[in-house]
Amino acid sequence: MAAAVLRTLVAIAVLACVQPLVAQGGNYMAGCTAINWLALQVSDPAFRDGVELARALTDHGVIVQCIAPSKMTGMFEEQVGAVLYRTNEGSFDALFLPKQRNFDGLLIRERRDGARYLYSVAGRPKPRSANLIDASSPVYFIKSLNRLVVADDRELVTHLGSILSGR
Repeated sequence: MAAAVLRTLVAIAVLACVQPLVAQGGNYMAGCTAINWLALQVSDPAFRDGVELARALTDHGVIVQCIAPSKMTGMFEEQVGAVLYRTNEGSFDALFLPKQRNFDGLLIRERRDGARYLYSVAGRPKPRSANLIDASSPVYFIKSLNRLVVADDRELVTHLGSILSGR
């Protein structure tokens, strides 16, 4: 009996914390079904940061259609997680560190190998392994607070950069 009451209280507490995140910023997971993406779960360590960034974008007129788990999770030591965003302007990934950390000490190097664009990283935060991004077109990066935005669309990155820098 006591265990059932405890489970109920925990469920109420979780809902009290999570529902405002979804309600205040809109339901960013609803559009995932339409594009066959797995929606980011409330239990994902990057959920709060992901919704916070989605809210900031929405406040600046960007329509966030879906937030989903990113394959870029775990690229750096201390990384909280990563989120894949689908917006009316394009898709991008955002990697998150704990709030008190940032990507300012991260060095990103680009190298060409024929038609391929190869990116390696060094510095802080420390990469977990020989992280290498191998792409057929240029990849663009934005360092903003505890976030690293990664996208392959220059116009999208320019717009996101102006939003994230407060311009």
